[in-house]
Formats: sequence, C-alpha cells, structure tokens
Amino acid sequence: MYCFVAMKTQLGKTDLQVSRLGFGAARIDALSEEQVAVLLHRVLDDGINLIDTADCYPASEERIGRILAERRDEYVLATKCGCLTDHVQGVAYSRAVIEAGLALSLQRLGTDHVDLLQLHSCSEEILREGEAVDALLRARDDGRTRFVGYSGDDENALAAIELGVFDTLQVTFNLIDQSALERVLPAARQAGLGVIAKRPIANARLLEAGGDHDYASEYWARVRELPDAPTDAIELSLRFIAFHEFVDVGIVGTADVDHLQENVVRWRKGPLSAALVDSIHS
Repeated sequence: MYCFVAMKTQLGKTDLQVSRLGFGAARIDALSEEQVAVLLHRVLDDGINLIDTADCYPASEERIGRILAERRDEYVLATKCGCLTDHVQGVAYSRAVIEAGLALSLQRLGTDHVDLLQLHSCSEEILREGEAVDALLRARDDGRTRFVGYSGDDENALAAIELGVFDTLQVTFNLIDQSALERVLPAARQAGLGVIAKRPIANARLLEAGGDHDYASEYWARVRELPDAPTDAIELSLRFIAFHEFVDVGIVGTADVDHLQENVVRWRKGPLSAALVDSIHS
C-alpha cells in the first residue's frame, strides 16, 4: 500500500504547492510528438505538478506549451534564463539577453507568465554585479513571472542566498554528492528559500555499477547493509532526496514513460525512516 503522506509541500515562502517529485523536461526533444504527449500527460496524471525546463531547451518549452495548453492550471511551470542560445546572442546574463530569452520562452510556452524564472548557473561575480538579478526582478514586478530563483552550486549558490532576493534555489544534491549539506542547504532553509534538488538520482546507477568506481561501490556496499535500506539504489536515492528535510522537490528527468512510472512507484512509498536517513548522513 502506498504512503501518500507529504506528497506535496509549500515551496519555501511562495504560495506554490508542489509535489515532492518534479519533472525535468530537458530530454523530451528527442521523442516523437506522440511519445512526448503520452509522457507529459502521464506526468500530470501521476500527481507530479512541477515541470522544469529552460530557454536553452527550446523544443522542450514549445512542446510543453502546446501539449499541456489545456492543463496549464494543473502544474507549476519553471524555466531558466541567461545563457546564450542559437536564438539569443550577446553577452550572457545581460539584461538584453535575459529579456530576449524570456520573450521567446513565453512565446514557446504559449503563456504570458511562468510561475518560476531561474537564473541558469551564473557566477557569483555576475550575481553581485546586479544586472542579471535586476532583470529577473523586473520580470517579477511586471508579472512575467510570479517568483524568481537561482540554479547553481557551491559558492555561487551561497552568494545567491546572501543577496536575499530569490524565492527558490535549485542545487545539486544526491547520495554521493551531499556537499550542499555542509553550508548551502542549511543557509537556504534558514533564508526561507524553496529548495529544488537537481540530479537526485544522477549517481544511482553508478552506485550499482561497481567496477572502476571504487568510492561509489564501497559507499553502496555500506549503505545497502543499513537496516530498512531499499535494495534498489534508484529508490533509495529518490526517496532520500525527495523527502529530505532541506528539500522541497527533487527534479528527475526521463524520456521514457516506463522509467517515469517506476520512479512514481518509488516516490509513492514515501520518506525513508529517520534512522536510515541519519545513517546515510553519517
């Protein structure tokens, strides 16, 4: 029997209620129209209500906007901006590039606003210079986005938190790479930011692969011996991240509807036991 406790949560201080499992849509451009339609509708039908994309994935944005046009009120739409693309040239993270990229994103998504607009992995220097941040805040002020966020790691993420202007932080966090626990995630939580974990199962297959990955093999051998630990590395990874106390939603991307269904089954098993989480941290 599935555990449906805490399947959704509030995203930081925003008024957005998000599923603990989100969908990363970067890879859907490789699918046929029929496959994409089946996949995206299944995402919503299975209770996943945060879809994350970016202006550097134009086919992804266009397909989301077109295929889910009649279901726009059923999900939280997040995209990213600031990088140069085939369609937008200039100085990366400049006001002009962000404005042009956002205009194209809204056009492709078939909407006049997104729920969350995130700066795409810019440096601390660019954050503190202020032009990119100001461009995002203008977009929030004039209604082209409801909330603004930053996607990045380490010192850059800390700088974004310290600025005190972002509503969310998207950061790398998984079983093998728990470095964000040292400073970034506690700081984000203290600041009230909504936390989106990216790459939550990125190293799960590495855990099971063995071979040349000595650290991963040793780590997985130790973890799987812990009491109540799932024997499926992907399940362990997904449930650890999606229900972690410092995380609101874990973003998992796939282009395979069967893999999506498998991840939903894992997610619906709910949080790991507190004792197991503590053991994983130690």
